[in-house]
Amino acid sequence: MSTIRKMGKNWQCLVRVKHHPELSKSFTKHEDAKRWGNETELKIRREDAGIVKIKFPSFKDISLRYLNEVSIHKKCFRLERAIITPLGNEAWSEYPINKITPLVIGKFRDKQREIIKNNSLNRKLDVISTIYTTCKKEWGYPVDNPILSIRRPKNPEPRDRRFTDAELNLLLRGNRTTEKLRTIIEIALETGMRQSEILHVHPEHIRGQTLFIPIAKTKPRTIPLTKKALSILKHATLPFNMDRYQLGKQFRRLTKHYGIKDAHFHDLRHQSLTDFMKDKGLDVPETMLIAGHSDPRMLLRIYNNLKVQDVAKKLN
Repeated sequence: MSTIRKMGKNWQCLVRVKHHPELSKSFTKHEDAKRWGNETELKIRREDAGIVKIKFPSFKDISLRYLNEVSIHKKCFRLERAIITPLGNEAWSEYPINKITPLVIGKFRDKQREIIKNNSLNRKLDVISTIYTTCKKEWGYPVDNPILSIRRPKNPEPRDRRFTDAELNLLLRGNRTTEKLRTIIEIALETGMRQSEILHVHPEHIRGQTLFIPIAKTKPRTIPLTKKALSILKHATLPFNMDRYQLGKQFRRLTKHYGIKDAHFHDLRHQSLTDFMKDKGLDVPETMLIAGHSDPRMLLRIYNNLKVQDVAKKLN
C-alpha cells in the first residue's frame, strides 16, 4: 500500500509491499505523489521490470551499511567493526546476501576453527547473524539467515580464575602500579563492576550508600556500596578519563611485569562476586542485584560450588 504525508513544503509517498524494500519519493504536488504511489505499487504487484526485481547487495556492502547506520550507535561498535572489517577479505563477502548459503558459512566456520577459539568464532557468527536480522526486519530484504541453519561451535566453560593473596598484593602495592590503576582495581574488587561501568562513574553518581550506574551492559542500575568502596570512590579523581581498551592494555602490561599468568581484568569481577557470596553471605538474588545479571546461571554455578566446599568441610 502507499501512504502520503506532508514533509515541509513537499509531499512524500511511501510504498510498502510485503517482501519488498520500502520505496519513497517526494513531490511538490499531492496528486503527483498519489499517482506515483499507485503506479509504483501496481508495477510491483504485476512484477514489472525494474522496480519489482530486488537487487540484493553484497555482504560486504550491506555490512558496511550496518556499521555506518546501526553499529555506530552501539556500545560495542569498536568490537563489531574489528569483526566486520576482516570479513570483507573473505571471497564470499562479494556474494549477494541471498546467495550466501549455510554451506558457504559452514565452510567459513570450519576454516576459522583451525585458527581461532570457539568463543571468538561464535562472536563472529553472532555479528553475521545480527546483520542478516537487520537486513530482513529493518531494511525489507527477503533473505534467510544462514547462521540459523549451521551447527555452532561449543563455547568453553566459563573462566574460574581467582587471584591469590600474593598476586593481589602485587597488583595493589607493587611499584609499577599507578595510583589510577590501583584505584580502579580496588573499585572492581569492592563492587564487582565491569570495567566499562567503572570508567563511566562520575562523582554525582554516588548517592548516599549507593552508586548509580548509568552505562551498564543491559540497563542502568543502582548498587549498594560497602564502606570501603564508598571511601575509595569519594577519594578518587572521577571520571578516570580512559577507555576500556586503554585499561585492558595497562592491566595486561602490569600482570606481565609481575609474572601473573592467565589473568584478565574481568577476573576481578568474578573474584568480587564470589567474595560477596563466600565472605559476606549474600545469596544469588542479592548478588544479582549488585552484578546486574539478568541470567542467574553464572552466579548459581559459583553459589553451588561454594556450597559443595562448605559441605565438604562439615564432613571432615
